[in-house]
Amino acid sequence: MKYIGNYIAVLLLSVAFFSCSNGSPSLQEYFVNQNENSNFISLDIPSSILSVDNSMLSAQQKQAFESVKKLNILAFRLNQENALEYEKEKQTISEILKDDKYQDLMVINSGSHRGTIKYLGSDDAIDEVIIFGSSDDEGLALIRVLGKDMKPENMITLAKALENGSVDVSGLEGQLKGIFEKK
Repeated sequence: MKYIGNYIAVLLLSVAFFSCSNGSPSLQEYFVNQNENSNFISLDIPSSILSVDNSMLSAQQKQAFESVKKLNILAFRLNQENALEYEKEKQTISEILKDDKYQDLMVINSGSHRGTIKYLGSDDAIDEVIIFGSSDDEGLALIRVLGKDMKPENMITLAKALENGSVDVSGLEGQLKGIFEKK
């Protein structure tokens, strides 16, 4: 009788595990799987690398900046030898981001550069912001913005702070320099 109880427990756990897996990788799994791929450059960058002039930030901008903890960046530099893989990876990422759990914030279409900004979570509390951009001339970039108590309106406020120069991104630029430069 004891064995039947163990068997049923294992069976239930197996059903639960396989029913949660829909066959396609999560975005986090995709990042991990590409870590060893030589066509990708992977960076984990803490938000502390950005310099902030607090005197130039509003209270909402400070709150937005403090809610961001780190960035996971995955970039694929396109060249003649990896063009087919680039197309495959671009399609794979697009398929992952089609999942209903990723909510749209913005779509970017600027000539040969295309992108999308999505988020995970609710309108009141964002768990993660995802930025995916591609260029058929340069490659693609996938960025996960991870934080705590992020809000959509705060992310817009933070974008404005970046735009008007209240946040010094030179440390981040140093980390990213050369990702898409032609060799």
